[in-house]
Amino acid sequence: MENHLSLKLNSTLDELDRIETFVNEIGSLIGIKGDLRHHIMLVLTEAVTNAILHGNKQNKSKSVELEAKITPRRLILSVQDEGDGFDPESIPNPIEKENLLKSSGRGIWLIHEFADKVSFSDNGRKITIEFKL
Repeated sequence: MENHLSLKLNSTLDELDRIETFVNEIGSLIGIKGDLRHHIMLVLTEAVTNAILHGNKQNKSKSVELEAKITPRRLILSVQDEGDGFDPESIPNPIEKENLLKSSGRGIWLIHEFADKVSFSDNGRKITIEFKL
């Protein structure tokens, strides 16, 4: 059995509050709780924040699309923005000495740390994040 959920957000940081309801909907379908719930909440918040700030540059005429595909063994999340895209390989490693004191740049690294699989498509406008269940 497979379930799909989706959510369309405006490109404002106020919309981050809606992620928790989305994660709760996922949780009600597959019974997630504890650490896994926190990890899902963290990676979605980071991905949506990046989409709003860096992708859509808080342009209110653009939106961010969230999707969740739930299978018996996997939760596959995607976040897509309408920005210009970017090269994910160009992101500096935030745990290298010269980047440790920077105030930003850890979002994608955190997503990689907590998810089981991460990939980018559509010229960096879409991130797909996978968790094994």
